[in-house]
Amino acid sequence: MKLVLHSYTFRRYPLRHVFAVARRYGWDGIELVHFHFDPARVEDEIAKAVTLGRRYGVPIHCVGYTGDFVGDDPSDRAASLALARRTIETCARHGIELVNGWSGTLERDPDDWRRNGSAIAEDRHYERAAEGYRQLGEYARRHGVRVGVEVYPGSVHDTVATTARLLAMVDHPNVFATADPGNAYVVSPADRDPEVLDQLAGRLGYFHLKNLHPDGGRADFNVDTADGVLDNYAWITKAYALGVPAICVEYCGTGDPHPPIARAGNYVRDCLALRDDLDRRHEAAEAIGANEAAEAIGAIGAAEAAEPNRAAAVDLSRPAGSSVATLVAKDAGPALAGAPGSGR
Repeated sequence: MKLVLHSYTFRRYPLRHVFAVARRYGWDGIELVHFHFDPARVEDEIAKAVTLGRRYGVPIHCVGYTGDFVGDDPSDRAASLALARRTIETCARHGIELVNGWSGTLERDPDDWRRNGSAIAEDRHYERAAEGYRQLGEYARRHGVRVGVEVYPGSVHDTVATTARLLAMVDHPNVFATADPGNAYVVSPADRDPEVLDQLAGRLGYFHLKNLHPDGGRADFNVDTADGVLDNYAWITKAYALGVPAICVEYCGTGDPHPPIARAGNYVRDCLALRDDLDRRHEAAEAIGANEAAEAIGAIGAAEAAEPNRAAAVDLSRPAGSSVATLVAKDAGPALAGAPGSGR
């Protein structure tokens, strides 16, 4: 699984700073968003960003698109789709296979995300979004690019369920979901459980990771990735189980972004390493349990053959040999909590 740095984290810094930080901390790529380029000049801007990335040895994994596919003005919708097509074509020219963004926003109350987006969306808004993404999906297919639809506050796809609804309407293999639990937590109680991602199984191609504390109807993002209300170990391992190829980490809070994003990278790596280690230990424990059970069954057969009356005395609840507890304790690695850079 690739580890991608979201350029929004360093929105107050020049793009060269994003690449330098990514190189220093060993990130696999960056997601380039409009805070670091002018979308109206997307062809020239992405070309310059790609050159800069090569200089630092860090590729652009993804480019963000912006626009409004759902508003009432058809000229605005057409202009937004045209710009997204230009972004897709430019990415294809430079070997960038992924664009990510959202379809626009519907806002009634800027201070309460629960009252915006899908809460006020009508069928016509979903139909407009779906038609736009069908067009982009087909254009992207011809150029070898995929289009991410991010779970985003204020959009018609501001929860996993509404994103799944939209993708079902779009029904195009080059259009998929980008999950972002931090964006959806205050919008929908269902989006607080990682199992909600099962609704996107087969259509989840990218993942945004951060953490938060609820602040009324909004989110306070001034918190480390390892803290806050999200159990990000559970989200990371669920995304991994569903085959997500890359996680993009962002810090959306205020203040100096360097310490929290450095801790975030170490935390995600710790989570993935712990997941692998626990899987190995579970497999080993199950194998030992199966072998001991087979030995016990063999012992029962031998005992029955020799002394049939003693067969009933064999206690399968306490097999001989190494216990699972002993196995787990042996060569145990450091726990996630308190690991260097974990933020715990």
